[in-house]
Amino acid sequence: MRLVRFLPVLALLVGLPAWGQTAPAIPALHRGVNLSSWMANAPRQPVFARDFDQIKRAGFDHVRLPFNPEYYGFHLSEDGNDKFQVDFTALDRALAMADQYNVPVILDMHPEHGFVDTLERHAWAEKQFVALWQVIAERYKTRSSANLVFEILNEPQYYKSEDVWNKLAARSVAAIRAISPDRVIIIGSPHGSDIDGLNALQTTDDPRVIYAFHFYEPYLVTHQGIHMGFDNKAIRYFRNMPYPSDLATEGAATYAPDAPNFHMASAELAEYRHAPWNADHIKSRIDVAQAWANAHHVRVICGEFGVLRNHIDPASRYGWIHDTRSAMDADDIGWEVWDYADIFGITMPVGNSTTDPVDGSVRLDDPEKGSHKFEALALSALGLHP
Repeated sequence: MRLVRFLPVLALLVGLPAWGQTAPAIPALHRGVNLSSWMANAPRQPVFARDFDQIKRAGFDHVRLPFNPEYYGFHLSEDGNDKFQVDFTALDRALAMADQYNVPVILDMHPEHGFVDTLERHAWAEKQFVALWQVIAERYKTRSSANLVFEILNEPQYYKSEDVWNKLAARSVAAIRAISPDRVIIIGSPHGSDIDGLNALQTTDDPRVIYAFHFYEPYLVTHQGIHMGFDNKAIRYFRNMPYPSDLATEGAATYAPDAPNFHMASAELAEYRHAPWNADHIKSRIDVAQAWANAHHVRVICGEFGVLRNHIDPASRYGWIHDTRSAMDADDIGWEVWDYADIFGITMPVGNSTTDPVDGSVRLDDPEKGSHKFEALALSALGLHP
């Protein structure tokens, strides 16, 4: 009798629903895909209702939607204030399409590097950022917690100011919670969401907060030949680097013949071969996230993992994706592969399309006629069998 009387109080203490109440739903967030270049990242890959249909039928249980508020009217400004206008028309339409096929969405705040750098350095920018999340939370407060999740910021940097990020994340969560108490919220680790950045992340006792990391190791495989970033690396000059690393031969000239710094390229190749990088090594790295989550009694998710498709053979590409996905499944870590249809895409375009000669990305000349088709190797590597 007395136990029943105090069940509501006990439920509040441990974060469970009170007697006779039902806890708000939480989406599964086990197998997801990033819609990367639709509302962020120089938008060039429009997504339509048929894409959500295909994603659902393939076996994904959610999508991650990178959203750059700068494309829709919001800009950090030292002369600004908390009163601003954001055009949510496109985002509203995207969420409606996802609802049509019952696909939960992680709304990922995904601005450019300049925005993130300003946010890290200025208190006035933090104030405006929190105000933005209040506006978003208010707009979507009536949406079920089962179909919409908020991710505060993609790849927070904060390499030397981790505490600043922890405090901003806490403020953002508090601001959202005041409006949307049941919403699942994702906080990314500092250091660009590196897996080791989890060690600098401060957790909360909020049971509806999930912590995110990204995984692209080793970059010599996942980003070989990319045209941006890695200014102090020879990665951009590598081509056809195989995975696992025991398939790689000695001699950087085989894989990076045009590298201007042969010694740098040789050192990067030697580091890759020495690890060695294979399924066991990847599992040992993913286990870092699992161990951190277990130690803090929280849930983690991998918001991004994938391989640039341009300069690697399919067996190596999908071998890496398979091993990484398998390691996360073994540790019961949910994931979102990067990405759906862009230069890391797991689909191929069909219909009326062209390929950009500079970065290899695919643009649909007539989006209403063009579409995308999942590659069989991709679905197999991801453990999906629609």
